[in-house]
Amino acid sequence: MNMDSVLSDIMETVTKAQSSPDDYIAPDGLKYCGKCHTPKEAFFPEGSHFGNSDRYPILCKCAAEKEARKKAQQEESERMERISQLRSEAFQDIPALNWRFENAAVMTPQLSKVKSYVDNWEAFRNDGIGLLLFGDVGTGKSYAAGCIANALIEKSVVVRFSAVSDIVNRMQGNFGADRDDFMKQLMRPDLLILDDLGAERSTSFGKECVFDVVNRRLLSGKPMIVTTTSRFPP
Repeated sequence: MNMDSVLSDIMETVTKAQSSPDDYIAPDGLKYCGKCHTPKEAFFPEGSHFGNSDRYPILCKCAAEKEARKKAQQEESERMERISQLRSEAFQDIPALNWRFENAAVMTPQLSKVKSYVDNWEAFRNDGIGLLLFGDVGTGKSYAAGCIANALIEKSVVVRFSAVSDIVNRMQGNFGADRDDFMKQLMRPDLLILDDLGAERSTSFGKECVFDVVNRRLLSGKPMIVTTTSRFPP
């Protein structure tokens, strides 16, 4: 089959698909859209032709805007699907889906300081800088960490939010390749949040697990956020 014939058929199909009863031929000889009054055709460079045609179909202004909106909607749909997936992966053990800065009853000075971590995420990630959130039970440490996680997920950052006690329990029940695979899961995210350090059973095995996770994470250069009720000397 002649290639010029094939291309001519394609151009004719495109032209017909874009045609509307309101279209008209302007004094310059090109077809114009009856709605936005911008051309639906353009001339080939002077002296150039395709078969017997000296013009080719283009999108008028309203068709181009419609196509742009369609593309934007598709991209937003894909982004929301990606974010939904990131949330399900981030909060496997903790129901923190609705822990958001915008949902906080009061934007306390502490929450405002924590939010600055999100605002400066790129710099902190590049430098491997994390956060240590400590205080008494009920002071909102986990909530603050969850707010950070959700805000970063909105930016398509990969986050893992896990209670330290759950990590120790998972490692105690896994051996060999299974434990290595679980450890890789903890190292993979851009940000790892270890919630409630010190609440795990204070055993040699538990301490070994925590040390292993923290040490590997530090060696990876990726940041962590740790929440704990433990008190540290000034």
